[in-house]
Amino acid sequence: MIENGMMKNGMIIATRKECIKAARLYIKHLGKARGSLSVMGKQLRELQRELDRMDGLGSSGNFHSGGHTRGAGGSPVEALMERRERIRGQMLEIKRKQAALESQLMNYEQARAGIDKQEARAVHLIDFEGMTQLRASMDLYVSETWAGTLERRGLVGLAMILLGMMDEKTAKELHWNEIGELMARRGADREQPAQPGKAADSGSGNKVE
Repeated sequence: MIENGMMKNGMIIATRKECIKAARLYIKHLGKARGSLSVMGKQLRELQRELDRMDGLGSSGNFHSGGHTRGAGGSPVEALMERRERIRGQMLEIKRKQAALESQLMNYEQARAGIDKQEARAVHLIDFEGMTQLRASMDLYVSETWAGTLERRGLVGLAMILLGMMDEKTAKELHWNEIGELMARRGADREQPAQPGKAADSGSGNKVE
């Protein structure tokens, strides 16, 4: 494991501390968002029922024979078609979000499988499930201090694997933009000439927690 930072294409792009912070935020986000999948499923079922009901109305003889009141914006058939298209658009957007979240959860599970089992368990309990470090230590049968150590080691390992799965857009959406912003600031700092009378900051950032 890289102790001082995370590497991509042979370059250190984030310190260990930054990896821990970004991975922790990402996994906490996934843990909270996981419950959204059931909500999305319920929304899709409700919208599908409404579509089915509207299809039933559209096939009725009374509807096409003018038995329904004409709306101000056009015929009832046009209003029905517009409403149906809006519902289909809503369903597509929900399905898009659902697929994105399922993909993120799959990436997380694949990444967890690539690190030490006890470290993966510590991360899952503390960050994904939201347990306290003390409660997680009881599940892991280790001391509270060691549970924290396992979690941090696991976060660094996950960070390296997860970053390799993400394109730049996804990384920004999943909180990794914080690392990008830090790297950009470092690059700008390096380009600034040292002020007279002040020693230049080494900017190593390799302090290990």
